[in-house]
Amino acid sequence: MAPLCFMPDGRLVCYRFGDIFLFREGVLLKQFSLFAELKERLLGRFRLLYRLLRLGIRAAIAIDEQHILLSVGHRLYELNIETGDLSDGCPCDENVRPLLFTHVQGIEGFDDGIFYGGYFLNREKLPIHIYQRIGVDRWERVYTFSQGTINHVHQIVPDPYRQCLWVFTGDFDEASAIWKVTDHFRSVERIACNDQRYRACVVYAVSEGLLYATDAPYADDYIYLFRPETQTIEELFPIAGSCIYGCRWKDKYVFSSTVEGDGRHLSPWQFCFSRKRGSGIKDDCAHLYIGEPKTGFKEIYREEKDGWPFYTFQFGVFKFPYGNNNGDTLYFQPVATRSNDLSLMVYQE
Repeated sequence: MAPLCFMPDGRLVCYRFGDIFLFREGVLLKQFSLFAELKERLLGRFRLLYRLLRLGIRAAIAIDEQHILLSVGHRLYELNIETGDLSDGCPCDENVRPLLFTHVQGIEGFDDGIFYGGYFLNREKLPIHIYQRIGVDRWERVYTFSQGTINHVHQIVPDPYRQCLWVFTGDFDEASAIWKVTDHFRSVERIACNDQRYRACVVYAVSEGLLYATDAPYADDYIYLFRPETQTIEELFPIAGSCIYGCRWKDKYVFSSTVEGDGRHLSPWQFCFSRKRGSGIKDDCAHLYIGEPKTGFKEIYREEKDGWPFYTFQFGVFKFPYGNNNGDTLYFQPVATRSNDLSLMVYQE
């Protein structure tokens, strides 16, 4: 079962085999059918097919108290969790999908709303856009990174302390960068670049600066604190591999390391069948870390990657629901692991 997102009132939305589940503090409140397609309801029951075909919901976020936004394949849908009504959906631009959605609220110079950045392999560094939701199944481009600038957008981060947005991009050379955005994308300034220390998918704005874990499969990875005012970077904790997913839990920050390949110079055969780890991936386990800058970080859990190829049957990771989790339970889903692949897991301190 995949944990998708938290509603503003704390309910947890999950997905499995074409159905939506709503929980409150571990108690099932509601279950209803979302998709009737054979591939979701039948093929999705076979773990390897689910991973191979990239079934399920890739990303989700609460729009308001009743509606959530879903990324399914290369379309975006809006679901009313009270009635079960699903919108017709909006196609993404060619090859594009969101890695994550971002809810921007209360940042000077920006309209409140949901944003995402274009994400696909894009080795040619084609133009990449940032999009804002303007209505049901309606999106507009609010900024474009020009040809040759970046591969894709990893994360858009609202910063209430410095009243701006930060955009983290990847993956290689100068495309690995941190951008400061003000005045509704009229000002976009590259603050730091050309170093894998600036390549990140999971980023939080904190009073001291930007807290993040790096996403560098061929370099040593750390949890860092970047101070924009001085453009200095501080190593807080080493992690065992690249970080693609994380969440905030109460007053702490959670990061998952990844088991994946190098990601560069792949032949078609290597893309389909390689099991060789990138040099920055220290072992065959996905690791779970928790902490905060003042008291430090620690590892709390790990699972071993299964024996299937990385790019065909997905990386070994832990995924988390999006949104504010102020409850006593941390929810996560192991993917491509030997023990609990695609299960809903819980952790309590």
